[in-house]
Amino acid sequence: MFIFMPAISFSKEKSDSISVLDKIWSYKRNFAHHLDGENNNMYLRYTLNTERRNPTLFLVPSLYSFARGDRLYISEIYGKMEQKENHEFTMKPQIVSNTIPHGQISEAFTDYLTPTLYEATIYEDGILSPFCRSNRRYYRYEVHEDGTNLARVTFRPKLKNTQLVKGYAVVETNTGRIVYTIYDGEFDMLKFHIDVVMGTEDTNSLLPQRCKSDLNFNFIGNRISTHFLATYNNPVTLPDSLHGKYDRARMDELRPIQLREEEDSIYQRYDKMREEALKAQEEKEKTDSLEKKGRSFGDKLWDIGDYLVTSSSADAGAISFSLSPILNPQYVSYSQSRGLSYKIQLGARYSWNKKRYLTIQPQIGYNFKIKQFFHYTPIRMTYNPKRNGYAELVIANGNRISNASILQVIKDQYGADVMGNENMDLDYFTDNYIQAVNNVVAYDWLEIKAGIVYHIRRPVNVSGMIEFNQPTVYKSFAPTLTLHVSPWRRGPYFTLNYERSIDGILDSNLEYERIEMDVSHKFRLNAMRVFCLTGGFGLYTNSKTTYFLDYANFRDQNLPGGWEDDWTGNFQLIDPQWYNMSKYYLRVNSSYESPLLFFSFLPWIGKQVEKERIYLSTLSIEHTRAYSEIGYGISTRFVSIGAFASFLNIKFQNFGFKFTFELFRKW
Repeated sequence: MFIFMPAISFSKEKSDSISVLDKIWSYKRNFAHHLDGENNNMYLRYTLNTERRNPTLFLVPSLYSFARGDRLYISEIYGKMEQKENHEFTMKPQIVSNTIPHGQISEAFTDYLTPTLYEATIYEDGILSPFCRSNRRYYRYEVHEDGTNLARVTFRPKLKNTQLVKGYAVVETNTGRIVYTIYDGEFDMLKFHIDVVMGTEDTNSLLPQRCKSDLNFNFIGNRISTHFLATYNNPVTLPDSLHGKYDRARMDELRPIQLREEEDSIYQRYDKMREEALKAQEEKEKTDSLEKKGRSFGDKLWDIGDYLVTSSSADAGAISFSLSPILNPQYVSYSQSRGLSYKIQLGARYSWNKKRYLTIQPQIGYNFKIKQFFHYTPIRMTYNPKRNGYAELVIANGNRISNASILQVIKDQYGADVMGNENMDLDYFTDNYIQAVNNVVAYDWLEIKAGIVYHIRRPVNVSGMIEFNQPTVYKSFAPTLTLHVSPWRRGPYFTLNYERSIDGILDSNLEYERIEMDVSHKFRLNAMRVFCLTGGFGLYTNSKTTYFLDYANFRDQNLPGGWEDDWTGNFQLIDPQWYNMSKYYLRVNSSYESPLLFFSFLPWIGKQVEKERIYLSTLSIEHTRAYSEIGYGISTRFVSIGAFASFLNIKFQNFGFKFTFELFRKW
């Protein structure tokens, strides 16, 4: 507690120094209540220098293009900066000029262009701002006044952590407005030095007028340095019809700050190399007997490598495609109960207009423990984006589903000892299904999804089922209805799901009725802390069959997603059979996330920790005592690791680990 109390309370600073800090922390509330959401004319220029490189640079997805070829590059963009929310800024390029392969650089670099100093975090994904009152317990401050209307405020972190920065700011003593600031830090494989001159009028004073960013990337002997210059509120406004037009001459007219000598030399060298390449190509075409010669094998191999480690996309007017990197560590995960898993995502879109488009977004995965491929392919026709109106067809195969009832049927017919001690896997089935639904937001607080779902389940051990004269195919056809209710804008989110199978339709031979209700909420606290809570219950009301108790909100996830991470809201050590053995369930899952909790105090590890999480989950089902899990996890730039323990009542049951790769998640 003493460590996290504000350092200023123990210092001998004068009362006017304390007043300066209070004015900084209160500036947004007193003088500029919200950020200006209007578009802003923005000019961006950056240079990239590959100082050192080796073959491992090919492993970095967005830097793959810089692993060979020239070492110095420059890029300029003039366009509009669009603001969605406080921390979400996107730039719409209108005029561009560059020498960079593919014409772009990773968002991991460009995220540092628009700091929001008065918010809890300087950037969308992190860095606790020293200029926010709720973060003052993490920093030490020194205020120096020189008798004018300006004061120098120096800040440094109490702990060495990647979410904290050090530097100084010059502020107005009468208002607390930041005139300019310089700070240093390290986050997500990048060391940064930022120099910001803030705006001067009203809401513009919450955003920079000019921002210089020096970013350095170091990875296994590779070293890349970049220098960014961004200016805002530029006077020239271009027509909205312009989008990404390459025009060096027009950029010369728009450029608010002239090029430095070394920047101009990059253009000159690029023009010279391009001219020489064109001449060489012309001479080659003259001597080549073929009218057109194909590209070299090396160039084709380079393109294949590009697709392996970087995300790719193509846009041809109304049609667009996307493919996630094939060799991407973020899509690899491991847990003791589920084993090693891998997945990949694809996407395609056809647009008739802005309000009507078709999307196909398959997800494909493989689980090495059970040696099974998983696929989930939603084909969605969006007809009313404003009301989230869409019709969707999903073709997928679900997780292997357990059906303990079939074992009891076999024992009743053939005797309890008929199967002996052999594990014949007679209670495991594959699940292929098709679901067709229509979704619409009927009211601001109510979203309705209605449709049908058709399951085809087959036993893993077909020959064993034939031996005991049991069916080898189980089919079910069921109308389904899901209601999403959010009565309050920032309140909990309720989900009600109802499904009832109809016997006889499309050879359906199963009858069931299922009801589920779920409630979830994220409590966003200050200093990037988040408390996630979800709970719910489900039950089967039709007692004619106990086959395939398959719930919507209580199931094993082989293609996970959602929440702050893939672990919140799920049980990590539970026996997979438990998902399908009870006619009812009652569960509560919670997690608490903070950037600075326990490991942050350790000398070396604490500097690397980006987030820490505590997990607590409990479950009640039929024929067993209350089941609980408690876990703790940390996220670094390299990996997320979690340790979990399970209990029946208060008796310890099991212990296990889970990890997912985080390296280059945003690259």
